[in-house]
Amino acid sequence: MLEAFDLSGRVPKGQYSSLIEPLETRAGELQREVRNKGKSVIIVMEGWRGSGITEMINLLQPVLDPRGTRIHPIGEPNDIERDHDLLWRFWARLPAYKQTAIFDRSWYTATIVEHYESDQTDEIPASYIEDINNFEAQLISDGNLLLKFFLHISKEEQKKRLARIKNDPFTMQARYLRRKEGIYIVDQDFTLIDRMLMKTDMPASPWTIIEAEQMKYAYYRILQTFNSVVECWLLEKDGGQIETTHTFQIKSMSGHEESTLLQRADLTKSYTRNEYKPILQNLKDTLHSLQMETYKNLIPIIIVFEGWDAAGKGGCIIRLAESFNPRGYVVEPIGPPNDWENMHHYLWRFYTRFPRKGHITIFDRSWYGRVLVERVEGFCTESEWQRAYHEINVMEEELTSNGTVLVKFWLHIDKDEQLRRFNDRENTPEKNWKITPDDWRNREKWDLYEAAVNTMVRRTTTIDAPWTVVPANNKYYARITVLETVVSAMKKKLKELS
Repeated sequence: MLEAFDLSGRVPKGQYSSLIEPLETRAGELQREVRNKGKSVIIVMEGWRGSGITEMINLLQPVLDPRGTRIHPIGEPNDIERDHDLLWRFWARLPAYKQTAIFDRSWYTATIVEHYESDQTDEIPASYIEDINNFEAQLISDGNLLLKFFLHISKEEQKKRLARIKNDPFTMQARYLRRKEGIYIVDQDFTLIDRMLMKTDMPASPWTIIEAEQMKYAYYRILQTFNSVVECWLLEKDGGQIETTHTFQIKSMSGHEESTLLQRADLTKSYTRNEYKPILQNLKDTLHSLQMETYKNLIPIIIVFEGWDAAGKGGCIIRLAESFNPRGYVVEPIGPPNDWENMHHYLWRFYTRFPRKGHITIFDRSWYGRVLVERVEGFCTESEWQRAYHEINVMEEELTSNGTVLVKFWLHIDKDEQLRRFNDRENTPEKNWKITPDDWRNREKWDLYEAAVNTMVRRTTTIDAPWTVVPANNKYYARITVLETVVSAMKKKLKELS
């Protein structure tokens, strides 16, 4: 890929200002137009060491509105970032809608430095490439604009530039890049970088290779590309065309397939109070011990609770949390996104809540709201919730492939049991706070929610992140099932590590 580029490009002498000024003016106008569309611009700057990334960002920065632009120099991850998967810190830095982010190095450099350890091969493992492509696909499918630049120079030019910047402590996050000797050195790492660029040069997020032997020409090419890409993006938006290259197509299922999953749950299963209490105490003791072991082994754990209103999520969470040391877990109750959260990709607010290594996060409702309440109530478009099944699967695969234990529960009750619990809440003063008009409104859409739940469970059950549908007409049985499932998942992960 890189060998095909001619590095002799130059801006003709005396023409630089006349070429650059109109491009800079237009770039500022286009940034404002994107902002008016309510989406963000994400610019990735990668390149060989000494290729001029810092210089390009310094030139580009005053062209863009500083009130809506943030530069992210990517260097050594801190302790909190190391306690998450590699892409977490980039999710946390994504710009709000209407904002622009420029990444001075990015997830590409982080992937090589943090994960690519062998000096004997010219290939980055396919799983890392897949993670990057999936990450970028999610950004684009949310309607945002992603531009990726790689600054390319010859090994002779690089040698001269590295000699000039040898003692500059800020250039290229030098200490971070030196963790892998030879990274981004043309004559040592050419094949690795070239193959990385080829495998991540996707139709919806292509690379632009910038010939950077001459700084003026490199800046001219960056402005030219920025303006061209943004103009095409805006034209597509104004034309109301569907971005089919950005959208994951979901194959429809027949009504028969969709209607059977919840019906399989045996709601007659139960425990008496006398049976329940000793089993519960034994499970709590076991969970307390397992928490110590997973903490020592730096295993992050995420437990997701979804279910019908009044299905008993709160009671299950209380019994589960009572088993753990409070310094090692947190319960995240998830309601409607606030204004700031609405300014980001819908998964952003969950990434920022994921646990550190050795810690446990319990989600009382979760990212599945996109394919449940948001789908049924019309808070998102059909293309958005259809796309979400894939996006969620990708996110969960990233979590589990990086060692996270992910346990997902759907607490299932029938309509009669829900009605009984609703009435009990309304007629019991200390339980009144648990019932709201929204609960009654949601009940009227039971059939729509049931179809959405069946689809959700079917399309987001994977080998490493399966759903457990918990029969919950009997609260004792539901609580024991939840605790037993968590115990099993924690033991399984510890056994894998032994």
